[in-house]
Amino acid sequence: MYVILGGAHNGKRKYTEKLIEQLPGKELIVCEGYLPNMENINENERYIISNFEQIILPYLDEPEEKAAQQIFEQMMQIAGRAELFCVCTDTSRGVVPLEKEARQLRDTCGRLYQLLCNEAQTVIRVWYGIPQILKGDSHGQD
Repeated sequence: MYVILGGAHNGKRKYTEKLIEQLPGKELIVCEGYLPNMENINENERYIISNFEQIILPYLDEPEEKAAQQIFEQMMQIAGRAELFCVCTDTSRGVVPLEKEARQLRDTCGRLYQLLCNEAQTVIRVWYGIPQILKGDSHGQD
């Protein structure tokens, strides 16, 4: 599993697409703001999952840690069946939202990103278009 993270509009998606171009061909499926149906996933596929804020919204009635864990477990099932790229927008470097729901969304994203980064073979931060490998390497090897 790859985790590519950085601020909004910092080049994460462009970097991810360039990285994927260098890898052996697989069917690419992009899931923007939702998780794919587990029944349809197979090893000949490569998934880009992004817009985790939308994925988390239905879980806002749950405690942050529980919501993050539930989504993380689904992500691990996907990663167990197919190649997975998680494109994560870092919202932790700014003004803390005043609204409780917005804070909970931000904090749940942070908890989920911690779980994903801990489990990922490769973690890359993209800041203003410049990639920095934090864990592993750009080809998924430790």
